[in-house]
Amino acid sequence: IGGLLPAIGIAGMNRALSANVLAKSGKAVEVAGDVDVLLLDKTGTITHGDRQATAFHPLAGIDHAQLRDAALLSSLADPTPEGKSIVRLARELHSAVAEPERADYIQFTAQTRMSGVDLPAEAAGGARSIRKGAGDAISKYVQSLGGEATSELVARIEQVARGGATPLVVSEGRHVLGVVELSDVVKHGVKERFARLRAMGVRTIMITGDNPLTAAALAAEAGVDDYIAEARPEDKLARIRAEQAGGRLVAMVGDGTNDAPALAQADVCLAMKKRGFGVGRWN
Repeated sequence: IGGLLPAIGIAGMNRALSANVLAKSGKAVEVAGDVDVLLLDKTGTITHGDRQATAFHPLAGIDHAQLRDAALLSSLADPTPEGKSIVRLARELHSAVAEPERADYIQFTAQTRMSGVDLPAEAAGGARSIRKGAGDAISKYVQSLGGEATSELVARIEQVARGGATPLVVSEGRHVLGVVELSDVVKHGVKERFARLRAMGVRTIMITGDNPLTAAALAAEAGVDDYIAEARPEDKLARIRAEQAGGRLVAMVGDGTNDAPALAQADVCLAMKKRGFGVGRWN
């Protein structure tokens, strides 16, 4: 029996490799078979993770070009697929805005959930402070400056979210300009795979930074058992610890730096790569 156990582990690793899954150890394969709960970061795992800007929705009194150009300026230094797609869409819609010679770009963080740009007074058009990000984050930001998140903005966000797209709100100073619609696609066949996991007794939970309406629409399309919306890295970690405190074995699937704490806490971590999974135990 002692001699067979390592051989069984190696056989399991080899079988996983044939499915393009690189297992770090035989123990990881063994524990994966006892998992009760599977948490999945949405972007890049359940969806293709290539969200593209598809439309600009200005609020009443805001010119379409004003929203388009502000979104472009805030995205010039954004290295994400979303940011690049905003620049591309704005250019396709004939935006003539040039890259400013002097600008202070604010990078996105999981804590602020927004990014943007500050232009100095000597820049063309004068001093400007543009932000883009999640609806609740931008609403709090403009309110801190004395602005207001109107009912029209809420309606626009809900309209985009109910269609399963991600609404990205753009503001300049204390004024909200409108919403950028970002569309992502659920991977083919995931609903059937989640149904098979459910039949095996594994509960699936989608975790996303999207607002609750977008999360609900995507969760229904993907067929997961539950979801967590507007999640930050610490929220993922807290949910895993809560499941473990209830005596359940937890697997976490993620593909980004922000997923690292949750992957480390899980009983089994599944790190997504462009061509498959890496499966291991961190604890």
